Amino acid sequence: MLSWPRPRSLQLRLSLLFVVLLVAVSGVYLLLLSRSADDYLAEDMQRRNLDLAASVAKVLSIDSATNEIPPAAITETFHAAMVINPNIKLYLIGLDGHLLAASAEPNELRAQTVAMAPVRALLDGRQPLPLYGTDPRHPGQPRPFSVAPLHGAGGTVHCYLYITLGGPAAAGSEPAMLRQGHLLGMLLRTLLVAGAAVLVVGLILISLLTRDLKRLVATVRRLHAGDYAARATGIGANSELGELAAAFNDMSARTEQALDELRTTDELRRELVANISHDLRTPLASIEGYTETVLLRRHLLSPAEQQQYLETILKNTHSLKRLITELFELSKLEARQTVPQPEPFSLPELVHDVVQQLEPTARARAVTLRAEPSPVALPFAYADVGLLERVLQNLLDNALNYTPAGGQVCVHLAPSAGRLTLQVRDTGSGIAPPDLPHLFDRFYHTDQVRRKSRGGTGLGLAIASKIVELHGGELTVSSTLGQGACFAFSVPVYVP
Repeated sequence: MLSWPRPRSLQLRLSLLFVVLLVAVSGVYLLLLSRSADDYLAEDMQRRNLDLAASVAKVLSIDSATNEIPPAAITETFHAAMVINPNIKLYLIGLDGHLLAASAEPNELRAQTVAMAPVRALLDGRQPLPLYGTDPRHPGQPRPFSVAPLHGAGGTVHCYLYITLGGPAAAGSEPAMLRQGHLLGMLLRTLLVAGAAVLVVGLILISLLTRDLKRLVATVRRLHAGDYAARATGIGANSELGELAAAFNDMSARTEQALDELRTTDELRRELVANISHDLRTPLASIEGYTETVLLRRHLLSPAEQQQYLETILKNTHSLKRLITELFELSKLEARQTVPQPEPFSLPELVHDVVQQLEPTARARAVTLRAEPSPVALPFAYADVGLLERVLQNLLDNALNYTPAGGQVCVHLAPSAGRLTLQVRDTGSGIAPPDLPHLFDRFYHTDQVRRKSRGGTGLGLAIASKIVELHGGELTVSSTLGQGACFAFSVPVYVP
């Protein structure tokens, strides 16, 4: 069985559907036009001959003695009328529609009664023309007619003169055919012009509609091919396609942003692995070297040298342990496995305790470490004391590491819109502006920002940032190169 190939282009499908619908509508319209033309010609014929039956009825007179019309008068009148207009047929019908006399031959008659409803409607004159009545010669083909009552003695209606208008001969007459042909030709030309205009306008509109759709399809294909910067442009915003294009552009932007983040994350992950591998390899190599020296040259080393080597091994072991601990802590924070246990506490007291703990380290480095007193009474903070202590230790340790001898590190507390803000300021070397946006990035090793010249692991700031995020805050930094840095964050105030 043969099957036609389906068109793949939406524009072609819509165009074919539009043409089919236009042809179908035009066919229905032509049928309606043909019927309307027939009705128009029938109405014109009926209107022009509306008084025909009344005129003929004047010739017929009812004999007062017999109360009948003489058959000779009927035959003569019918013959004279048909000589004048051979396209009519005359009938006398009773009040019930039964045929009393006819101009047609008896063998031509196919019906002996005429429907009276159209007769009464025409005599009433209230219904619009044309009105079709029964044609006794062709009962299945109603025709326009003219009718007039014939009155007997006393003015009562005796019967009706019923005249059918037109017929095969009249329909095929040259004037009727010319009139009908002219009317149908004019209407057909009008239909062709209107149909051509509608076809052209419809195809143009379909082309405009599918043009936007083609643009969107082309953009989707570009995205599918890997061009994540592709955007749908030139599509009107006040349509469903415009909304679809806007949603697609938003999706493309999100996809592009997500891919950029993935690329950045992947790069940072590789850098982190490289840096961590280096940081792990350095103490392990030192431990391995000193251990081999102690084992192989034990008899050549003095007790003091052995003690020095063992202390170096222990120091590298502590450094390695600290690095692994901080890596594990950072991974738990990033995986949201660390859940804060908030409680009310005095933040100034926590600051005082941490400052006291780090005071010996600051004094050994000739750096002034102090907590600035608040000019107003501060409410309790509501946070996890252990995690906040870790943040403060990391920030102060970072500040002490990068503040030269004679510098200062200060801690400042202040209330701020239902929260307590804590700032750690130092007078160190500062941070270069290009490095500031990356200071707390995920997987961004802080050694890229500040050289690890004093033994840090480079993970303290990342851990501090994650802890602050768990408390609904954000760890921020501001710095001027050569003038130090200021780290700040806030914690919620305890509300009883």
